Amino acid sequence: MKMFLISSAAAVVIAIAAFYVLQSTGMDTASVMSGLAVRL
Repeated sequence: MKMFLISSAAAVVIAIAAFYVLQSTGMDTASVMSGLAVRL
């Protein structure tokens, strides 16, 4: 159970980091959200 929580937290951190990187490189929120939706 603990490993599941750790991996979930890591995934959230990576997703947030990727989101900020995409935004800082000039992509707007809509394209980022649609990209995440496609990946999910």
